[in-house]
Amino acid sequence: SEHGTSSQQPLTPLDIMRMESESGQGQMMQLIPDQNYLRERADVMETVESHMLELGNIFNKLAVMVNEHRDMVQRVEDNVDDANDTINLSLAQLTDTLENLRTNRALALKVFGVIVVFIILFITFFA
Repeated sequence: SEHGTSSQQPLTPLDIMRMESESGQGQMMQLIPDQNYLRERADVMETVESHMLELGNIFNKLAVMVNEHRDMVQRVEDNVDDANDTINLSLAQLTDTLENLRTNRALALKVFGVIVVFIILFITFFA
């Protein structure tokens, strides 16, 4: 209320001090929410930083696991390649053997003769 009349009267040093203290309190009140805001932001930043560290640890563990499994996957791949080579070799061997059996008529006659002999012996001794 005095401020409305102060425009008509000259300001006394007491009025000036009162106005400065009121404006200082206003500035202090204005700084306190800013400090709270800054404190909240700092807390959020610390939380984000801790989450980033956790993610970093998780990715490091994942990288170690992938690296450990890389050797196992390589061994499996090598075993599959070896098995494939062995199967191809076996197939080639069986194909060669089949070709030899088809072309070797003498062998087929010998096998047929041995079977006939066994049948005759079986009938003779067990019948």
